[in-house]
Amino acid sequence: MSKTPVSILQEMMVKQGMIPDYDLIHDGGGRHVNTFTYRVSCDGLNATGTGRCKKDAKHEAAKAMLTEIAKHRNYPQLPAANTPTVSPSRSPFHSAPLPPRLPSNVPFFNAVGELQELCAINNLQEPEYLLIKDIGPPHARIFTLRCKISNFEEDGTATTKKQAKHDAAKKMVDRIKGLVNNSNDYRERSEEESISNSSIKSIDTELMNKNAEERYCALTKTTRKINLGLKLADYHNYFSNSLETDKRNIFLEQLECMFPNECFEKQYISEESLMQKISELETLLSEIDVTINMKEIATDNNCFIGAIELNTCPLITQIGMGNDKFGAFWKALAQVIVSLKLLLS
Repeated sequence: MSKTPVSILQEMMVKQGMIPDYDLIHDGGGRHVNTFTYRVSCDGLNATGTGRCKKDAKHEAAKAMLTEIAKHRNYPQLPAANTPTVSPSRSPFHSAPLPPRLPSNVPFFNAVGELQELCAINNLQEPEYLLIKDIGPPHARIFTLRCKISNFEEDGTATTKKQAKHDAAKKMVDRIKGLVNNSNDYRERSEEESISNSSIKSIDTELMNKNAEERYCALTKTTRKINLGLKLADYHNYFSNSLETDKRNIFLEQLECMFPNECFEKQYISEESLMQKISELETLLSEIDVTINMKEIATDNNCFIGAIELNTCPLITQIGMGNDKFGAFWKALAQVIVSLKLLLS
């Protein structure tokens, strides 16, 4: 087995009655740039080494010290100072291919966090990581983790579970980005073709496109996930900015026409009038994939309390109080309209 730079330096100094002194002078560097730096001192000389983990940084420092000793004493160039030694693998468990080790000067890429954001942006389910293989002796384990999103699966293999998870996430990020880019290219080509062939477009084609779009919206509603990468206070801003400006302005105009301020000044409201307004609001909100839920809250007094809830992220809930449940829901509806105007204005 070939000796490492650390062991070579240790043996050299022990023969002279000294021990190399290693100091960790830089630990990590954050989530995105994860590097370590060691400084080794011996025989009146100092040298430093940097690596993506403490072990690599320590080896690099030992290699640099061996080079300094060779220059200081006019020794011939030591092999360990130039060529990193890798212990030969004689175990059949090491047949699984491992991802290549990145150089120390390459910034760390947080693939797990990037994948989480991609899933939130594209309304995908959160990634699921499964340990599917764990082989090798205790001192040289090899782990294989599988990243699963919907029907997509990618495997990552490494000597630690954390590295295997990162490798699987990186492969999944590359796959999703490739699919999104291909989808955008296809959409652009389709738009260009539709413009050039607008003169021959038939009613049947438009009907099929409309049905496909409605089907897509229905499917995406069931798999929509809250973007956990946003602060709670930013959810409504994110929702408002997700709508096109023209569509948002049209929605506000329709909302103002259906629910002018004076219509909520009524002191008495019938069940028929209330349900008609609720139905109008449901039809309008369906254009932006928002649904309404009405709840009656029990009270000990003679008054009635009604709540109207919108399934935005987070939920918008407004409460009204009245002498009967229709009056309570009418006041709650007025507060919902005010909230929608503030949200989308």
